[in-house]
Amino acid sequence: MPALVNHLKEKGWENIYMQHICDEPEPGNEKTYADIATYIKSIAPSLKFIDAVHSHGVNNTVDIWVPQLDFYDSAYSFYKERQDAGNEIWFYTCLAPQGDYANRYIEIPLIKTRILHWINFRFGATGYLHWGWNFWAENSLEETAGIITEAGNIMPGGDAFITYPGNGKILSSIRLEAMRDGIVDYELLKMLNEKKPAVAKETCRQVVYDFAKYDVDIKSFRAKRRFILQQLSGE
Repeated sequence: MPALVNHLKEKGWENIYMQHICDEPEPGNEKTYADIATYIKSIAPSLKFIDAVHSHGVNNTVDIWVPQLDFYDSAYSFYKERQDAGNEIWFYTCLAPQGDYANRYIEIPLIKTRILHWINFRFGATGYLHWGWNFWAENSLEETAGIITEAGNIMPGGDAFITYPGNGKILSSIRLEAMRDGIVDYELLKMLNEKKPAVAKETCRQVVYDFAKYDVDIKSFRAKRRFILQQLSGE
């Protein structure tokens, strides 16, 4: 780990590098996670730790907490406390949440993929951890649901990847394009927040009511986005 830190410093990467310890620590192994993280911190204190987390009991060894969206919802006060203490909060989706929550599944309206990053702005999360980008099966171009399994779980259609394998290249998807548009929306909201924070927050709230409640009417959504552009251009 000290050699890694020295390498990062030599390359000028120490401020952009993040270290993963173990995926999804949970109550059954949270102490082990905390022990390992504490040890690594003792010999490489400058490293930032990022992990998808299913537990709060890791002794605050995580610098960037990444709860699943529904866990973020149910424990929002905890993650807000971590933000106030100086940690970053991202979120992710994997197998879940389902139901009314936004996600990237093939079967849900594209607007729910796009507004994932409106959720980022609404609740102050500063990143999104991707699952999955290219966990392809042999017949991924025909995949809708139920053909990809991992650790005994049947992946919902589109959960395992947001790109497709081409002939010597990677193909995009309409879901990836919708997510990209959502990232642009996030940047526009951040720009508006610098000029008119109350207006930015209220405009976002009119699209994302809560973690699983949204205005998914396309005409209404486009009007909100046009309003943001008008506010930024001084109209």
